[in-house]
Amino acid sequence: MKKTLLSILALTTLSTAGASEKIGAYLLGVQYERDTNATDSVRFGLGLPLAAAFDGGGFVTVSGDVSYLRHTSPDTESVQPYYGGTLGLFGLFATGGGNSAGALGVFPSVLGGANVNVTDQVSLFGELGVGPRVVFGTGIGADWSFGVGARLGVNYKFR
Repeated sequence: MKKTLLSILALTTLSTAGASEKIGAYLLGVQYERDTNATDSVRFGLGLPLAAAFDGGGFVTVSGDVSYLRHTSPDTESVQPYYGGTLGLFGLFATGGGNSAGALGVFPSVLGGANVNVTDQVSLFGELGVGPRVVFGTGIGADWSFGVGARLGVNYKFR
């Protein structure tokens, strides 16, 4: 986690001074967002690895996503709604009872949310995303379902 945050901080210092950049944290993840123009931005998220160990086995998961966001009001407003799309990936490896299994999933989604500005640099956000979830795994082949995802967190604006 520390290396990830330091890497993101290094990326922000190497970028041009014109665009707004944010680093944030949400429940079980971190994200980096950069404005591409006055209304649009691109966001990269990394879901923190989840792991559990139990008698005879355990599991590890990790996820990541890239999102395109369109803001419907300027970031100087106290509430800044947005909508967009995201493409996420996740991986899972589990063992138990002498057996092991792995899975890879893809989840494209449409999303909507809002930033609530607390100060000029700090904002809280919440969003919902809906879309198909496609999972490819050992022993299960491919399977899909319709899913809903939520994100709640805080952002810090560098510029």
